[in-house]
Amino acid sequence: MSQLNVKANKDAFLKDLSALISIPSTKDATQAKEGAPFGPGPLAALKKILEMGDRDGFRTKMLQGYAGYIEYGPEDAEDYIAVLGHVDVVPATGKWAHDPFTAYVENGTLYARGAIDDKGPTMAAYYALKALKESGVPVKNRIRLVIGTDEESGCECMVKYNELEPMSLFGFAPDAEFPLIFAEKGQIRAWIKLPQAAGDAPVHIASFYSGERINMVPDQAYAILKGTEAEKWSGHVQDELKAKKVPFTEEKTEQGIKVTVKGQSAHGSEPAGGVNAAFLLAAALKDLPLIPTEKAFVDLLADTLNNDFGGERLGIKYHDDISGELTVNAGVIRFGEEGGTVSLDIRCPIKASLDELTKTLTASIEKLGLSIGELGTSKPLYMDPKHPAVQILKNVYEKHMGLKDVELLTSGGGTYAQYLDAGVAFGACMPNYPYTGHQVDEHVKVDDLLLASEIYADAMAELGNLEK
Repeated sequence: MSQLNVKANKDAFLKDLSALISIPSTKDATQAKEGAPFGPGPLAALKKILEMGDRDGFRTKMLQGYAGYIEYGPEDAEDYIAVLGHVDVVPATGKWAHDPFTAYVENGTLYARGAIDDKGPTMAAYYALKALKESGVPVKNRIRLVIGTDEESGCECMVKYNELEPMSLFGFAPDAEFPLIFAEKGQIRAWIKLPQAAGDAPVHIASFYSGERINMVPDQAYAILKGTEAEKWSGHVQDELKAKKVPFTEEKTEQGIKVTVKGQSAHGSEPAGGVNAAFLLAAALKDLPLIPTEKAFVDLLADTLNNDFGGERLGIKYHDDISGELTVNAGVIRFGEEGGTVSLDIRCPIKASLDELTKTLTASIEKLGLSIGELGTSKPLYMDPKHPAVQILKNVYEKHMGLKDVELLTSGGGTYAQYLDAGVAFGACMPNYPYTGHQVDEHVKVDDLLLASEIYADAMAELGNLEK
């Protein structure tokens, strides 16, 4: 079919996207309540985009604050196509050049938290739905833009959505890369429990803190040292950091001497792409004369986990010919006198057995004298690349890009597509452009979002007539 016009609405697109970006929609479990299960920010963002749907004459529905949808097409159609976006974002940690919750455009590039993950792509999908509606192109299936609010912290929103709504005929998540991702790794999310600190020594770790989300590489970590020799050993730590040219600051607090180091954030599915601040700090703490429980904590970070992104030291290294290597990210680290936790976000290749990997992981942690507390898994996604709907998306993308026989992708990242009986991740990051989700100064080209929107519009029109 002919290309549906989205670029003509560029100003309106940016206005609506800017309004959505301006809402700091990070999850806040401390303010969760009925109707706002993930706190006020995600709910406000959900309400904002549903208001846009009402304004533009779509059918909309709020689903108990967990999710909502905006729908077009014959109301009595038996089947629908799901387009799954999310409006929650990870925290805007680190030093940004501009306010992360104000859309800033420079030389055609938009900078903001959520620019590419996933407010920008979700808005691209919304404007695609608008273009389809305005075109009058007939569709026999309903097209439903489903908006979630907990993608970054466990996807409880999609679990609830599937409880409340029937399954779609097919769907795609605009929350990854083009041309198309047909396979996504499974996940193990494990929390290593660290025992309560007990014993006496000239220096103690009063507190260790790093990371805000399990699926982010932490870009900052601090340790507070106390004890009769805290000043001496703080100097040693600082010397170690200086020798390795690690950026750090030091200050005296009521609790003790606080040393803070800087790393570099990245998405937890690609931990080698960042610099884990917790590893840097733990390595500098190695020589301290700590009590056994504190030493076990430091050794876990500095020796067992430090830059072992493939899980070899944990005995869980794995590779397959579909999705490549297993990866491990230590994202949230907390430790003090009451003990603590270290989170692991493990992305598992398609052919790996989650049960076997979990057993091996548990045994490896127990060998260290530690234990696993919380543990959860998510199954991998695999769609046959020859599936008719996958071929529709591939062909639409190739037509817009002037390409033939593009190679479809696999990913370590998990998207809402895993919650569909049939679905894939489809854009919105263009090839040869860096994916900056979860990073400082997250950004995307405005024209890339508009191009993605036009691709989505044509894809919706084609899928709108998909046969069972």
